[in-house]
Amino acid sequence: MTVPLDLAFFHRFLDRATRVVIAEAAYLTELDAAIGDADHGANLKRGFTSAADAVEREAPATPGALLTAAGVHLTNTVGGASGPLFGTVLRRMGKVLGDDAVVEPETLGKALAAAVASVRRLGDAAPGDKTMVDALQPAADAYIEALATGGVTEALEAAARAAGAGAEATIPMRARRGRASYLGERSIGHQDPGATSSALLMTALHEATDPVLCAAPVETRETREPAQAEPRTEPEAEPEPEVEAAPLTPGRVGMVLVSHSRDVAASTAALARALTGTDKPAPAAAAGGLPDGSVGTSAELVRAAVAAVDEGAGVVVLCDMGSAVLTVKALIGDGSLAPAEVRIADAPFVEGAVTALVTASAGGDLDTVLAAADDARAYRKL
Repeated sequence: MTVPLDLAFFHRFLDRATRVVIAEAAYLTELDAAIGDADHGANLKRGFTSAADAVEREAPATPGALLTAAGVHLTNTVGGASGPLFGTVLRRMGKVLGDDAVVEPETLGKALAAAVASVRRLGDAAPGDKTMVDALQPAADAYIEALATGGVTEALEAAARAAGAGAEATIPMRARRGRASYLGERSIGHQDPGATSSALLMTALHEATDPVLCAAPVETRETREPAQAEPRTEPEAEPEPEVEAAPLTPGRVGMVLVSHSRDVAASTAALARALTGTDKPAPAAAAGGLPDGSVGTSAELVRAAVAAVDEGAGVVVLCDMGSAVLTVKALIGDGSLAPAEVRIADAPFVEGAVTALVTASAGGDLDTVLAAADDARAYRKL
């Protein structure tokens, strides 16, 4: 029996993915504790639960709109690298699906391929790097191959199997991208959490072809107990980004500091202002942590900060580490920061912030400010 790829199908997919992520959050965090920040499961659990609530309130009318809305919400609410990466998967799929009420199986294949290509560009990753690409790429390839000789259900089953095998294949790999790459040889012998959660996502996409299965409780890997949905809570009010009052001299380059910590971003901005030698520094804003003050990166705080410092001369963004860079790159890529011209500085966080703001306060243009920040990489301590 052929299952239509309609709005009901993609609602089942997102619901199943959310419940599976909730059920497997502890396992994903356990994997991440070995080679990462030990927050992958918790981040995805928070993000998918919030995205499910958001799309229920928004009630998108087409499969493409549904995936796009969920992807935007993941990018905005998940504090680690998984937010912009998984958000990119769903947003890119949604864009390719377009406005059709019922998606053709071939179009879904194109959407999967486009999503993988976008993730590879965003994370600068390839198969064999021990990332989510090691599950997503074989899944997309298997779907397209199986669809050539079978139906969509068989193709999705092949994709799910390929993703699971790809995730397991990361165990003997040495990580070459992401936080795990810092461990070098010590990353060998551990299954990649991003590839594992990607395999769960592809499995949920296949399971969406079975409405009866999707209505059944989800069992965890360890306890095999039904997962319990989390109670819904209203989101906390988002704080305004810390920003210096608009300077008297218009048209200077603005600066945004994106850190996983609200305190680190705010204190670095304060230090940079203090070292400019003027009481009218160029505009600088801190976009640190998540809206509730916890550690992470927030797309919404970045958007607000860029808007606050943009005087029409461009905005330089300094990021403290991985997921902050990915969040900003994703926002630049989808045009979320327009009309501001935003550039990421490849510079150390503190030294780069000081040199960038000093140069911007002196009237340097965007290229000059970026060059000054870049020069900070050469500062020697010994």
